[in-house]
Amino acid sequence: MIRYAALDLDGTLIDDAGRPFNQVVDGLRALRARSVVCLLVTGRSARSFRNLRHLDELLEHVDDQVLLSDGNVQLDRDGGRLSFPRVCPLGVLQRLVSELGIQLVAEWSGGFHATSARAALQFSLAYEVPRRQIEPLAVASANPAELTAITVFESRTPVAELLAGQDCDVTGIRPFGAQVVRPRGTGKAAALAEHLRRRFGEPGLDRTLAVGDGAADADMLRACAVGAATRDAEPAAVEAATVHLRGDLASFLRGFAPERW
Repeated sequence: MIRYAALDLDGTLIDDAGRPFNQVVDGLRALRARSVVCLLVTGRSARSFRNLRHLDELLEHVDDQVLLSDGNVQLDRDGGRLSFPRVCPLGVLQRLVSELGIQLVAEWSGGFHATSARAALQFSLAYEVPRRQIEPLAVASANPAELTAITVFESRTPVAELLAGQDCDVTGIRPFGAQVVRPRGTGKAAALAEHLRRRFGEPGLDRTLAVGDGAADADMLRACAVGAATRDAEPAAVEAATVHLRGDLASFLRGFAPERW
């Protein structure tokens, strides 16, 4: 019997304007009425998540603890406290900033730090983060014990080559052809499993429904008992899912019967 629902945010529950899709709140309400605990698992950073302004009603129906940055950051909404289950070694940032002319934005302790105004502008455009929230990166004094992500927009040497031997993963993203550096083993499935174990004493994902639309959701959709890819999901998500929705997500959630899976 399904007891948990892990849901991606952007493109799954909310649109490009940051507003919940039509009637999706009713769908979450229906899951909650069937004793299913709803959890948000998103790639958004803490600051980007806090910038959202239209989620009050939606958040009433999800757990207070939110997994951010694909599970590397946890936000306790009740107390506003951040914790960092997985971080990059300091040497990762030191190796990157030693590259002449590199353009990057590093995220640690929930804040953003850019090597240049150009990098800050690109990051602001790519992630819809206000430019004023991105601080200059003071290389000499940087000591980010809670380093969770680095977005590299330009580097003369390939990022993977610069970080050879470092305990981190490098993946490409579409905006500006950037490369994102994250802690080794970053992924929603592993983060969700660990979170369920810590918070609820749940030993695995075999009582969890996962819903998502992007390639970053694929591992979670594949690992959970039920993986639902939304109607307009990316091919990687569809391939990993148990079911590809042909209708709207709200209807699926309202009609979902936990005891049938």
